[in-house]
Amino acid sequence: MTGKLLTYLKVHKSKTVLAILLATGTVLAGIGLMTSSGYLISRAAERPMIVDLFMVTAAVRFFGISRAVVRYFERVVSHDLTFRILLQIRTTFYNKLNSFSQKWMMFKRPGELLTAMISDIETLQNVYLRILSPVIVAVLISSITLSVLMFIDITLAIAILLIFLVNGLLVPWLAVRLSRGTGKTDRDAQGRMKVYLVDKIQGIHDALWLENQQSILKGFEKIQGNIDGVQQKHASTSGLVEGLGSLLANLAVFAALVLAVPLVLNGHLENVWLAALVLGVFSSFEALQGLPNAYIRYESFKEASQSLNNLTKAEDSTDTVQETETKREAIIINTTKSTTIHALSGHPQISFHKVSFSYDQDQKVLKDIEFELSPGSKTAIVGPTGSGKSTIINLLTGFWKPDSGGIIADGQPIQDLDIKSFRSLLGVVSQDTYIFNRSVKENLLIADEKASDHKLKEILSNVGLDLLADRLDLVVGSQGMKLSGGERQLFALARALLRKSRIWIFDELSANMDVGTERKILDILWSTLGDRTLLSVTHRLLDMNKMDQILVLDKGKIIERGSHQELLAANGFYAKMYAGQMEVLRD
Repeated sequence: MTGKLLTYLKVHKSKTVLAILLATGTVLAGIGLMTSSGYLISRAAERPMIVDLFMVTAAVRFFGISRAVVRYFERVVSHDLTFRILLQIRTTFYNKLNSFSQKWMMFKRPGELLTAMISDIETLQNVYLRILSPVIVAVLISSITLSVLMFIDITLAIAILLIFLVNGLLVPWLAVRLSRGTGKTDRDAQGRMKVYLVDKIQGIHDALWLENQQSILKGFEKIQGNIDGVQQKHASTSGLVEGLGSLLANLAVFAALVLAVPLVLNGHLENVWLAALVLGVFSSFEALQGLPNAYIRYESFKEASQSLNNLTKAEDSTDTVQETETKREAIIINTTKSTTIHALSGHPQISFHKVSFSYDQDQKVLKDIEFELSPGSKTAIVGPTGSGKSTIINLLTGFWKPDSGGIIADGQPIQDLDIKSFRSLLGVVSQDTYIFNRSVKENLLIADEKASDHKLKEILSNVGLDLLADRLDLVVGSQGMKLSGGERQLFALARALLRKSRIWIFDELSANMDVGTERKILDILWSTLGDRTLLSVTHRLLDMNKMDQILVLDKGKIIERGSHQELLAANGFYAKMYAGQMEVLRD
């Protein structure tokens, strides 16, 4: 990550150089202001003619104004550079996450990703302002100051150099020693707080229902106590090193006086330059003030960098979604025209050929799965929870890759197709449909950004959401909280209709619903299906007689297949499942 940050600076090389020059110029203007002010005071004490003070008075005004102006532009340029680096870090991080498969994402907690996306990246964005810039400016100012002092007196230059080295190296070293471990502790505590917040906010309804607010608050207080402890240690360390910095700056003033007074007495230095010299040395220490905090923050930077590296590192090649530039493209069906681009028809034949898959090497989730989805066919995959039904959908949509075997679309493996174009043929409705905290209209435009209000209302009416059709501007709340479970599923069905997908894939479309709502959704499904291909994954065996084929899955294997009547006649696993569910419905 450090190398990448330096690469980001190289991309903005001219802006980086300009920012460093402006930061250096700000300190030099401050030195010039203090030096000219000291000279003016000393010269004025001699009561010269006012004309003799015009040049030095102009110098004081120049350095006073230029310091403010240069500081302003330094802030503008440096913060612009910081925000550009922030944009690149976030873009790189998102692209990295986007290249990972759902298999990788399923093992990450939302709070962990939130910590990386906010805290870690915001820490790294300040690497230039808080670490690189202070170090570079300190080196430049120290070099310029010592070069000037060398022309005045070598002993004076060596004395100030030693104080510079103590302030620039020993004090930061002490700061690092005192704050060792706080970077990791702070990052871990902040991360735990975000994970805790995300978990508790997502479960706020359960918390209110169970009335366990006090236990949640105690959890907050415990984590916040850890954060406060780290912050207090940071504050005490910062206070100590800042005090030492001020002490060394004043020690430099004393040393400059002690060594410069003999130069004045010996005539090697004009007496009016004594105050200018001492104040100039004192103001040069401004460049060293940020060094201790830069060293303190380095550990936080290192922890944030390491955390992002670990988070975005795939365990193996199967954790990334492979996409090549020369893939065959699929066709996207349009109501007005269709264009065949190479590999797929608008309504492809899809087949699973001896597909096996596992989340780890120890246990297979799917074993030698074989079936076909012919254009316009209706297929149901049924079986108990944990039998691997939803995994088949994730393999078909390309989120995961089979360990062995292949998924074929019109004779071509789907990994050889342009994945985005292939997915455009699929309309997937999962049991956990995500709805954003935006208006009904904005949530629907995700499926078709060019859809008119009239079209949106028509689609909503077709799926039985007439109330929403009259309120496109209604904000539905986080994850669609203002909608019932059935309305959320119908909303997902409306999205599928808007996409004009030729293959509908439903994962537990009517799960966790009452019988009346389930019946309504299924009726709407059959009335809007048309000639589309249907793949329905479910454990509820309603309307199975309308399916062309039913695949019975258990422990990752297809143990039965056939039509509803054929499976009932076989009196096997499916027949027992069906009889059990019908008995429950009768009760």
